[in-house]
Amino acid sequence: MSGATCPCGSGRKLETCCGTFHAGEIAPDAERLMRSRYSAYVLGLETYLLATWHPATRPAAIGLDATPRPHWLGLAV
Repeated sequence: MSGATCPCGSGRKLETCCGTFHAGEIAPDAERLMRSRYSAYVLGLETYLLATWHPATRPAAIGLDATPRPHWLGLAV
């Protein structure tokens, strides 16, 4: 996925955008957290999504491996 454009719509490369949060950096604000979570849905990163979900409402699993898999169209902020 190296060199790929980030799915969040920022126009930046994934590894310098949401990829940093997926790798463990804490999102500094709500917008970047929302963008990183959207990107995680697109990329199928269930572990990241569950880790960034409030424990009071977090499900045991999200089911991103469902067939057919959802096709994400974009994020408007």
